[in-house]
Amino acid sequence: MNLSILKSKNILLYLYLFGIGLMIASLPLSKYIMSVAQFVLGGTVLLEFYKASAFISILKKRPPEARIVLALPLALFLFIEAFVSVFRKFLRKENLPAIVLSSIYLLHLAGLAHTSDYEYALKDLRIKLPILILPIIFSVSEPLNDRRFRAMLGLFVAAVVAGTLICTAILIKGEYIDIRDISIFISHIRFSLLIAFAVFILAWFIFGKERYALLWKVIFTGIAIWLVVYLIISASFTGLSILIITSFFLLLGYIFRKGKLYLKASVIGLFIIVLVGGFFYVRNIWQDVNLVHPVDTETLDKYSAAGNIYWHDYSSDETENGYYVWLYVADNELKETWNQRSGIDYEGLDKNGQILKFTLIRYMTSKGLRKDAEGLKQMSDADIGHVEDGIASVVYHENPPVYVRIYKTIWAYNRYQVTGNASGNSLLQRLEYWKASLGIIRGNLIYGVGTGDLPGAFESQYNQMN
Repeated sequence: MNLSILKSKNILLYLYLFGIGLMIASLPLSKYIMSVAQFVLGGTVLLEFYKASAFISILKKRPPEARIVLALPLALFLFIEAFVSVFRKFLRKENLPAIVLSSIYLLHLAGLAHTSDYEYALKDLRIKLPILILPIIFSVSEPLNDRRFRAMLGLFVAAVVAGTLICTAILIKGEYIDIRDISIFISHIRFSLLIAFAVFILAWFIFGKERYALLWKVIFTGIAIWLVVYLIISASFTGLSILIITSFFLLLGYIFRKGKLYLKASVIGLFIIVLVGGFFYVRNIWQDVNLVHPVDTETLDKYSAAGNIYWHDYSSDETENGYYVWLYVADNELKETWNQRSGIDYEGLDKNGQILKFTLIRYMTSKGLRKDAEGLKQMSDADIGHVEDGIASVVYHENPPVYVRIYKTIWAYNRYQVTGNASGNSLLQRLEYWKASLGIIRGNLIYGVGTGDLPGAFESQYNQMN
């Protein structure tokens, strides 16, 4: 085999571009392929520094029987030399930002000195390896020229658009329980951030110095509009918030640098309108969540139509759609009637992993029904399906996704205030994570916890926080 072909600049360049393109395209679509792409990039950089000609020259000078013996150790030696050459080029003054970024990985390596769980530590180090490798790869390689850079950005936008189309197909088919479940490739929060980034890339294509044809600008605009629409229909709060806030400050900065007075006033006025409109929209949802239909506990019926005793929990203030959840509950007859209509047991779990009977009681409450056999008979087959899917309120399928996400967040916050339980809501869970993190930091201020001890530290902190 003629290994000199590996020194061909074109082949190495194409391999390098292929690796970058593969990694960029996999960001919104596949964590596995992203790992493969990093191996491709790493291998390409090593081949760039690998002295294939020296390998061939040394072997040619040896007799045939000696070449077999020398080939493997010589190849290993030259690969080690390539590693050393890569790090020599990396550890230069002009690469200081990349060196600082890669050095973060050294903190995790240092954490091995006082860890008790080496199995988790090694797994964590493997997952975080890109923090070390990618800055090295990109700092020792030639930077992309403008045309290739734009092509890579276009590839990223295309991959994001493909992801949104696939997720939209899942949305249309109804193959999900929670709207966040339509993001099947990566976390819905991360996907929404990538979408927001793609919108800014398209804006750069449209308004940047590079002059694209009008047709291309129309296409870019249409794609940007679609991505914003997707963020809205998928109720991606994080992505929408980042998009709106960043867009406002970018626009504000541009207008105040170059705009006339009427443009400055228009932008400020638009911002005020959006802010006030958003406030009243959220306030109306807050009022809907906190709506309570008053009841006179003295006049509540004590028996159901079937003659069973109702359970009324007067101490509970939990409501759904304005109705008290724990009034008019006839558990035994509800169980019997439910099991006649559904294949999922009343005492079992719904498709969202929640205890079904609680989902059912909440759903019936949201419709203003009594939780008994007569109330269940008023439920349609579609209602039964919603309960089986883990949908706990008619509000969740009768309103737009954005309304539902805000409604759920406010409802969960109200329950969190009462119970301290943040389960089921990512925003409230983050609050608990931050509280736990601060507690861990206070208890390990100087050295932190070992690289493999993070899960144990959090478990211990959660127990302390009850």
